[in-house]
Amino acid sequence: MSEFVKCAEAYIDEHLQEEFTLEEIASFCGYSSFHFARKFKEAYKKTVMEYVREKRILASAELLKSGSSVCNVAMEYGFVTHAGFTKAFRAVLGCCPRDYIVHNSGKYWKGFEDMKDSKIIVRAIRQEDVNDLWENVYSAMTPKEILDVKITPAMEREKNRVGVELVAEVDGTVVMTLPMIKPFWIPMGFLFDNNYVLTGDCRDELMQKLLEEMKVKCKEMGVSTLISPQKVGSESANAFAALGFQEAWTADGWTYLGLTI
Repeated sequence: MSEFVKCAEAYIDEHLQEEFTLEEIASFCGYSSFHFARKFKEAYKKTVMEYVREKRILASAELLKSGSSVCNVAMEYGFVTHAGFTKAFRAVLGCCPRDYIVHNSGKYWKGFEDMKDSKIIVRAIRQEDVNDLWENVYSAMTPKEILDVKITPAMEREKNRVGVELVAEVDGTVVMTLPMIKPFWIPMGFLFDNNYVLTGDCRDELMQKLLEEMKVKCKEMGVSTLISPQKVGSESANAFAALGFQEAWTADGWTYLGLTI
């Protein structure tokens, strides 16, 4: 880490709950305001105040998880109005503070009990799935992270025919996903970011439905074999073996399970 980065982060962290100007932080780091702002953006790919706002919102989110009130947290991090805090919070995390509190309280519905009388749809991921994915699949992420890291890249891969992320929708709610990436030089599709374990209930059936639709999508993309990389001896490896995958090769503690389409 460069001395410039250390200096800038040290000042910001120490004064995160205080008001300070660009001139003050630049002077502390030994630069003019102009050169500091330019150097900071080169290092962080965002302006100083964009970075400070993001740090304040992330810190305030931790306080909200611990039970602090929205108003108290907003004031503690220098937001004059509730509306201003909510706007900044949504811009950084993709949700409002109240929804963030509820999400981290564990009160959201996290799954389903029975599929017998349910309407099940398996389809490609969409932008409007973000809240369902937040509640039921990628709960440790924020809505903005899910949109930026999961949904948008998956939709781009599908558009370019180099992958797809399927979702299982039960009675209008997305409860499970199965992502696949196709390296363009080989007719294989890699099931990534998937540590599914057998549950002995309807979730196993739902994963099987995802796999069946994935086979259809793979054929459309010229994929002849699905590969699921898993840790050797893991429950996930056992799960995919039970779903019809067979060991193709092992390396460095990983087993690569294959399924011919």
